[in-house]
Amino acid sequence: MSAFQVILLVYLIIVASGGVMGYVSAQSTVSLIAGLASGVVLAVALALTYRMPQVGFGLAALASLALGIFFTMRFFETGKWMPGGITMILSGLNFIVMVVALLRK
Repeated sequence: MSAFQVILLVYLIIVASGGVMGYVSAQSTVSLIAGLASGVVLAVALALTYRMPQVGFGLAALASLALGIFFTMRFFETGKWMPGGITMILSGLNFIVMVVALLRK
């Protein structure tokens, strides 16, 4: 497992866990579904990185970009660092790492 795949796995766990935490703390079914669906997309991207790295890292970059945009809007609407600001930063960092991985393969 490469360092890029490990980073993607950690991000996947954080995103999926965030959806579960949103459900537990705020009873938000939308958070649960969105977090788990995003986790599934990232898991598929991770699996793809083993056979087709460009496709896998590309999908992960797109998913990170989409989550980054969503949570940036969320952060500026609410002004709250949790979950909007933190996830915005993590998504932006993961997007950059996935683009670097994509360019290196």
